[in-house]
Amino acid sequence: MGCGGSLSDEQRKRLHEGMDQQQIVRLSDSEIVTASLEQGRIVFAALDQVKFNPAKVDSIAARYHVRLRWIVPGSADALEIENQLIEAYVIGAETGSTQDNIQKLRTLPQADEYDSLLYSRPLVKPIADGAINVEGVWNVYIAKKDIILSVAKRK
Repeated sequence: MGCGGSLSDEQRKRLHEGMDQQQIVRLSDSEIVTASLEQGRIVFAALDQVKFNPAKVDSIAARYHVRLRWIVPGSADALEIENQLIEAYVIGAETGSTQDNIQKLRTLPQADEYDSLLYSRPLVKPIADGAINVEGVWNVYIAKKDIILSVAKRK
């Protein structure tokens, strides 16, 4: 008995997408980091477009396949890496250095491996003496796998 070839267009499309996800893709570490930085900036722009409305955060996170967290200085529920980043931004604000950042998150047993990246960008506000105040930091958690798949689609 042979296959009748009776796949619908939708089933055929899902089959091809599944095959694409199984394709071996080799990317350098710098390509992954660069793509993550770009993705983080795209997500931040989407947040900015909705004026950082908390009601829209979940839909933006779902659309871009990321996890979003807003952390303010002194936040009790911040993760260690988030506290370190916000401290660095607060110190950097004194010198005017508050640029966005990308970090590899090492959660795998191998010390040189990582499975996700963290894009962070502070929201700052100028204060009277010409300095800037860090109101908080948007953290965008991006799965390494999602970055590799998105770059593979572009190639």
